[in-house]
Amino acid sequence: MAEPVHQYDVIISGGGNVGAAAALSLSQQGYHVAIIDKQPAPMLLLDAALTARVTALNLASIDFLQQLGAWSHVLALRATPYVSMQVWEQGGSAEINFQAKETSHNTLGMIVETAVLNTALNQHISQYDTITRYANCALQQCSSVGEDIMLVECEDGTRLTAPLVLGADGQYSQLRECMNIAFEQKDYQQRGLVAIIESEHFHQDTAWQCFTQQGPLALLPISEKHCSIVWSVPELRCEALMALSGEDFNHALTAAFEHKLGRLTVVSERMNFPLQGAQSVRYIDHRIALLGDAAHVVHPLAGLGLNLGLADVRCLSDLIADSNRPLGSARVLRQYEMARRSENAIMQKALEGIDQLFRSDHQLLRSARSMGVNFTNQSSALKMFFMQKALGVAV
Repeated sequence: MAEPVHQYDVIISGGGNVGAAAALSLSQQGYHVAIIDKQPAPMLLLDAALTARVTALNLASIDFLQQLGAWSHVLALRATPYVSMQVWEQGGSAEINFQAKETSHNTLGMIVETAVLNTALNQHISQYDTITRYANCALQQCSSVGEDIMLVECEDGTRLTAPLVLGADGQYSQLRECMNIAFEQKDYQQRGLVAIIESEHFHQDTAWQCFTQQGPLALLPISEKHCSIVWSVPELRCEALMALSGEDFNHALTAAFEHKLGRLTVVSERMNFPLQGAQSVRYIDHRIALLGDAAHVVHPLAGLGLNLGLADVRCLSDLIADSNRPLGSARVLRQYEMARRSENAIMQKALEGIDQLFRSDHQLLRSARSMGVNFTNQSSALKMFFMQKALGVAV
């Protein structure tokens, strides 16, 4: 006997932070939303240990999460504000710093653990009877039923229909594959090494970024005593770092960071992941739109990945809210693609360029970039321009 077909207004493949935010935003417009996700609903306990995977939420993302009503759930768990950003070149003279006090805002952003944000969003989702979560459920096929309805079939036999299907299922999106949408990927031949560290000296509520010739090293504050590191290095260097003893790794990390915060000590497991850039050749199909990493992946050096994904959600949600066309309208989806694809592609190229620029050891290039960075640091107009791009709001 065939499974019954469950009808919704929107089906979202993927229940991570981008998918959860999309579900909340569209539910608040009055739509009935289904989330299908391979994972169970996350639930991080209040006293759970710190986790190393974090995101630096900019002010635009925080504003969006406040609009969704989810930000209070984040603050009830934990989040750490940063009021300055310190960026410099290892062994060089290039240095730039950004201060919240130079703007009209109290902070430049918040460092939030990925698991904390996902828990907070799903706590908020649980308050909506217009959102149904199908946990431990993997999308198998998506196809059109006539012109107006899409049918989603899952591996466990679950069948759902809706006039709009959203792909928020990450870099290896099953929905994107089902729709045969090409995904142009670029392997950076680097890995991101992440861990939680304690620093000898206070982190000063600052997001730190040191550009080394092998890649950027970021320290992001996640508690009064702890930071999360994201160290982007070539694959062989990562393998060597992972093989070091704890004591030797601490020494290498402290030296790479040029002792800015004294001795750095890792207090968690060291993990690593491959670094890639990617763009979907198109963000939409018939009654389908891709969001977040399902549509684009960028280098983590500026911590913009999730911020770009949340900007996707906000853009599509606003276009739907402002349109008098039926849900899933091709015109609205085209407007979304035009608004987001070019911006995300430009950001991907810009981050790749910055990474390559600072990894070059050509003497003339080193001198030129030092002059450029220091000039920017001394020019209030240029600094405000870059700060506005980073924060996502007027400064």
